[in-house]
Amino acid sequence: MLSIKLVRYSKINRDFIFGISTDIEQFSNLMPKYFKSLNIIKSKESELIVSEDISFLWTSINVKTKHLIKIPDTHQIHIVSGPLNGTTFNEIYESKGNETKITIDVYIQFNGLCKILYVFQPLIKKQVAKVMDEFILACENRFREHAEQ
Repeated sequence: MLSIKLVRYSKINRDFIFGISTDIEQFSNLMPKYFKSLNIIKSKESELIVSEDISFLWTSINVKTKHLIKIPDTHQIHIVSGPLNGTTFNEIYESKGNETKITIDVYIQFNGLCKILYVFQPLIKKQVAKVMDEFILACENRFREHAEQ
């Protein structure tokens, strides 16, 4: 298993960025380069089962995920099918003065033929950090658009 911890800060408030992070139906519009489509299969209170077509590094795959949303600050994503079954993303959004601290703990489980990707750990860590940075930038752009309206 590959473990990655990322911490970033954003100037936008926690509730706004958390709302974008957990708006599953619109997420592919926010990050179309990586999330080709997200379709909610089942929704029960703060738990969603989602079919996701994602693109990461050199490949596109379809996975089923379980999203656990604990308002106002926790979003957990568990991959429950496919070659990355067992992978988890734990996101915490904390208000810190005029900023939001975003912490993501990623635990990537490689299964089947994907086990060969384990040798690319430095590249995978760099790519995960890049996606997080692009997510924060996209949220900040969305916040500016929202403020201008």
